[in-house]
Amino acid sequence: MTTERPPRTVGTRFGPYRLDRLIGRGGMGEVFEAYDTVKDRTVAVKVLAEQLNQDPVFRERFRRESHAAARLTEPHVIPIHDYGEIDGQLYIDMRLVDGENLRAVLRRDAPLAPERAVAVIRQIAAALDAAHADDLVHRDIKPDNILLTTDGFAYLVDFGIAQSSTSESLTADGSAIGSFHYMAPERFTSRLVTPAVDSYALACVLYECLTGARPFPAETDGEIMRAHLFEPPPRPSMIRREVPAGFDEVIARGLAKNPNARYTSAGALAAAAHRALTGTVTVAAAQTEPAAGAEVAAAPPTQRVRAATAADQVASEQDTGAWVATEVAAPPAITDSVTADPTAGAQALAGQEVSEREDAPQEAAGVAAEGRAGDVADPASVSAGPRVRVDRRVLRGVVALLVAILCATVALTSWSWMGNRVAGVPVADSSAVRGPDIDLLAVVGPSGYKRANCVHQDPDATTVAIVYCAANPAASDPAGRFLRFQTVEQLRAYYRGLFFDVFHSTNCPGDPPGPDGPSVVDGKEVGRKACFTSLVDDPAVPKPGLVLTNEAALALAVYIWTGPGEQPLRDYVGLRNGFQFKAAEAATDPDYFTAADRAVLDHLDGDFGPRNCRHLDPPAGPVNAMLSCGTRLGFPSAGFFGFPDRRAANLLYQANLGQFRGHACGAAGQDDLWRKDSAPVGRFFCYADTDTGFGAGTCIFALHDEFLVAAHFCTLRADDPDTGPKTEAELLAWFRKHIG
Repeated sequence: MTTERPPRTVGTRFGPYRLDRLIGRGGMGEVFEAYDTVKDRTVAVKVLAEQLNQDPVFRERFRRESHAAARLTEPHVIPIHDYGEIDGQLYIDMRLVDGENLRAVLRRDAPLAPERAVAVIRQIAAALDAAHADDLVHRDIKPDNILLTTDGFAYLVDFGIAQSSTSESLTADGSAIGSFHYMAPERFTSRLVTPAVDSYALACVLYECLTGARPFPAETDGEIMRAHLFEPPPRPSMIRREVPAGFDEVIARGLAKNPNARYTSAGALAAAAHRALTGTVTVAAAQTEPAAGAEVAAAPPTQRVRAATAADQVASEQDTGAWVATEVAAPPAITDSVTADPTAGAQALAGQEVSEREDAPQEAAGVAAEGRAGDVADPASVSAGPRVRVDRRVLRGVVALLVAILCATVALTSWSWMGNRVAGVPVADSSAVRGPDIDLLAVVGPSGYKRANCVHQDPDATTVAIVYCAANPAASDPAGRFLRFQTVEQLRAYYRGLFFDVFHSTNCPGDPPGPDGPSVVDGKEVGRKACFTSLVDDPAVPKPGLVLTNEAALALAVYIWTGPGEQPLRDYVGLRNGFQFKAAEAATDPDYFTAADRAVLDHLDGDFGPRNCRHLDPPAGPVNAMLSCGTRLGFPSAGFFGFPDRRAANLLYQANLGQFRGHACGAAGQDDLWRKDSAPVGRFFCYADTDTGFGAGTCIFALHDEFLVAAHFCTLRADDPDTGPKTEAELLAWFRKHIG
């Protein structure tokens, strides 16, 4: 058992260092202004975070950062005095610089005069050329990592994510490191990192210095990624008249999509930028050597850990005095959540993991197999195979729920899914889903995508709504990203351009060979679907993904699972045409519940609740509430009924017992006592479910006498890769363990 060290505070000692001031704190550690009592000098000391110190991957990355920067002697690289380990804590001793980073300068002074901008770029280019000559690629060139002294001397800082062009990536999770706003297109599609990515990022910085804006000023990971991949480089002279037209060519070549079309080095880019100044008024150039006695801020500039969005989130830095990093460079976060965007990583790709069962999601009896609304079948055909398709694991259960009700209903009615809307939940920032987002979520098939785990993303010129949803383990739904387009042509262009050209999609199991296959609902093609592998979040851990479109809904969904081990889940959903969008008439707000629904929810335990259940409109009959619920991996499909009184509850129970030829589970007799903690609380029975659409299976129908709530659970298909119950014996064992 390890003893946790007390936090370091100003005035305490760390080996030979007296910690005088906290400069910055972040995911990777802390940076202090410190006095070296042995060498009698003031320095900056960077100390690895306690929780990372025992991680061998982080230790190696930390060691390499120190070694890489220490061996560079170029004047525009922050000098490293020493590095090593003190009391089990890794540290770097760096020169302390008096200055501020370029981000702070741009906030105050942007746009910069072209001469000043070029002076900064030339100095950083010199540092990059030296690093590239030593086979090091920085990979995170951005204004936050450029430090300027008061007399204009520029330093490139934070080689913490530097990568040797001849070595393996040593990031903690293997993910693509860097800030998306400055990331070269090839970074999104390949693990190969060359000096060309630094030159591209430097061109982005040049553009920002000249205009005061990023070249591709999108807000979400996916939008940024798509811009880098497909949008032409902007012309700075069109943004700001004071910028000489010669810079247009410099930026166009510097931001070329093809690495081979860019300048051959960072220095060549800087030289071209300098030539573009011809004919402009020259101002005093910034000095290119550090002033005598200049202190260099050892603290590396702010770098935030990328999560749902890669847009730089830079906390306020001090504009005067020693440069202060508000956050120390942190290793990239391991994002399950599909980086958020079909262009942004796994998130960029999709958003969540898939968790629905069986064929396509369907919500109610009469709702067509893949979630389309239809007329309720006659009692004979309905009773043959009770199941509703909503979530993968809800599928069989809900259909069976619907059938169960129909058996006790005199007048069979059509299912009406006219979406009742719930007002949006107030959120302190702009991430709250709003009207168009809710309309889009209302037609998403799986049940695990709610306001609680979904966020708004600003649509672009081609889209009406974009929603990113984190994975919902309670429903076993993966990260997902959902987009609604303005035209079908825009939908098709996005689908083909991103998934064919960038992610090299393939057909899913069961589809003809090719880059994709048909997305089928009720035997009819409604759009296209494709399987792909995302390396964006973590090249070392390929993430299986599924994209599908519905042209009638003008909608596209991207689902991303967490790793290779979940590929069978993805393949099963693709094979069964699952996770489909619902028809417009089947739309329902994912967070809408009636008072009767909530009365049922109040009696459910932690495995079932608003986060993984959705309202279904009950048909005319004895039921006043009906819920379909997504479930965790290892669970059967699930659904619940509520009743207005005991008579209605008993009517449905007895009707189903007779109609489905119920029997006591694993025993003789028609049904059995439902016991909770050895005390009887109701009755339950098993019955054979022979719906050919789901495969033969078994369902349990249980009625709680006091709560007037009926529970309905069904086995999974035999070929479902989920470990949930697939036989009557397994279903009964699960029921007794989790229900009573």
